[in-house]
Amino acid sequence: MSGELDGRVALVTGAASGIGAASAQALAEAGAAIAVTDVNIDSAEAVAAAIERTGGRALALRLDVADEEHWAAAMPVVRARLGPVTVLHSNAADVSIFDRDNDLLTLEVATWDRAFAVAARGSMLSAKHTLPDMIEAGRGSIIYTSSVKGRSGSTRQVAYSSAKGAIESLTRIIATTYGPSGVRCNAIAPGVVDTPAARANVSDELRRLIIEGQVVGRLAEPADIARVAVFLASDAAAMITGQVLVVDGGMTGHIPALSSR
Repeated sequence: MSGELDGRVALVTGAASGIGAASAQALAEAGAAIAVTDVNIDSAEAVAAAIERTGGRALALRLDVADEEHWAAAMPVVRARLGPVTVLHSNAADVSIFDRDNDLLTLEVATWDRAFAVAARGSMLSAKHTLPDMIEAGRGSIIYTSSVKGRSGSTRQVAYSSAKGAIESLTRIIATTYGPSGVRCNAIAPGVVDTPAARANVSDELRRLIIEGQVVGRLAEPADIARVAVFLASDAAAMITGQVLVVDGGMTGHIPALSSR
């Protein structure tokens, strides 16, 4: 494998399936060595093995992104096995809360806290523990997975949407603070992506309505998001930082009621 990320080490969280797995594979195809991290170690190992079968370098690690002790234990292993991390795709989120994360009036505090623990605290810890490598190298790219739900109103997923909004604020803070050290920080805000989690949580009727509201007429695939992550990690995006790239097939770029043909 060779490409625009030759010689770099990338760490991807939530990399056992969906967007994270696709990102790990795409970053590897671009030449990066990959730390494939997830709480689901069996699936993370399968992703790492697939990367290595096609000539890449990969390491699978069980990592709870919300637990700082996990980060403190994982980073020395990544550095020893692969090298210093200069690309981070912080992608982990807990979608198991979706069926409990709806009306604010009935929302349990534990559900709110879990959404923020994984998405917001996990994003903070991922940067805290990889930034030293990037600062020492004089370059780095941090990529967060946000969501269109973090930037537009919705009657569903109150906690999840709010946590994604926090990630977008963190993106701008990191970009501003560490830009002089050579570190860029951006977020990707997907619409609905056709992942196993989405298929489990989106009814057929809602799926139909979402597709009807798309300009491109289909849901995104994980690879659509992964290709954007590779771009943001690469030198082609050298002047892009502090930004949120919306990758939603035009879902939020038009007014459906005024766009019928």
